[in-house]
Amino acid sequence: MSHAPAALAAIALAAAAPSPAAAAPSPAAADPAAPSKKDRERAAKAPHTLALPRPGARPAKLVNLFNAWTHEWLAVLPGERPPHATLDRFLRDHYTNQPTAMEPKLLDILLAAADNFRSDTVMVVSAFRHPKYNLLLRKKGHQVARDSNHTKGNAVDFYIPKIDTLRLHAWAKARKLGGVGLYLASGFVHMDTGPIRFWSGE
Repeated sequence: MSHAPAALAAIALAAAAPSPAAAAPSPAAADPAAPSKKDRERAAKAPHTLALPRPGARPAKLVNLFNAWTHEWLAVLPGERPPHATLDRFLRDHYTNQPTAMEPKLLDILLAAADNFRSDTVMVVSAFRHPKYNLLLRKKGHQVARDSNHTKGNAVDFYIPKIDTLRLHAWAKARKLGGVGLYLASGFVHMDTGPIRFWSGE
């Protein structure tokens, strides 16, 4: 009796049976929603400085700082600080175009004001003022101190869009961080990290 039909049937079954390697499904095949190998590699390399928001949660707002003289923007991400050199450059003297080492607390002041008034924008009127430019302003009769904290990188003049200057001034005084000046006619508030004192100007 010929055994050919039985042999052919055995070969067909062997061909149809999955191999040991194919029998174990890959993680991606087992779970269609699982990230791909490339995605896992990218995730491993990506710097995770902030916790990702839970699905459905609104992400924290970034704060946009605007320099009224240079018309430059600096976006500050929630929970992060820009490099010192970036902040110094952003707050540089617009007349000489020279930066200086700015007091880091000034950024905290601007961010705290934005948070308090629930604003995503802060308008910077003045920050570092080169001594040469400060002297020029004094000669022209402007209300600037001879030894201004602006020349030391310790002061910032700013306002928040749609927020009354008197409200911003009251908030600034309550902080008790240093000098606070109210410039109602010009529509901004001065804050510095010097001794606590208060004054008004134009």
